[in-house]
Amino acid sequence: MRAWTAIAMVVILASAIPAGAQTFELADEVRDPIPPDGSPWHEIFPAYCTMTTQDAYEDNGDGMVSACDFITLSGTRYHIDWAGPTYWIECEPGIPPWGAEPTEPQTGGDPTCEVWHEVYPNFCQEHHIEGWDDNGDGVLGVCDFILVGGQWCHIVDVSLNITVTPTVSPTEDSTWGKIKAFFGF
Repeated sequence: MRAWTAIAMVVILASAIPAGAQTFELADEVRDPIPPDGSPWHEIFPAYCTMTTQDAYEDNGDGMVSACDFITLSGTRYHIDWAGPTYWIECEPGIPPWGAEPTEPQTGGDPTCEVWHEVYPNFCQEHHIEGWDDNGDGVLGVCDFILVGGQWCHIVDVSLNITVTPTVSPTEDSTWGKIKAFFGF
């Protein structure tokens, strides 16, 4: 039974990530609602730590990085499919932190009972958040503790993460475009 459950989870996770999708994290301390051109980004998936630079940004009108914006990274234009926080979590001193993001939109408050999707080092592994110990500010963030797998873990950093797919820009007319051109439309 466990094998079927594991197979079902892999299929569900694979279908949740669009074909050709890539995940990038802002590699800058600037926390502007929209990072300025020239900002460094690093790829988390599928190739971890490939660096790229933001050339341009097209906002959908909400004034912040969000789904349905467009970003140009090192000359390639991408559609932003998802944008949100990456929580960097340390469970044991001396072991590098792992990164995770919520699978559903969140309020920034109590994450208890949320499911988080790991983005590094074990991409796609899911974690159930069993509890939260706030640092006193009422907001999920740095210096808070979360209970994962029966172990209290420390949130050491929060960064911006986007999942994107390249946009297609045809270099020649489609068949319909050629037919219309033939008839002079």
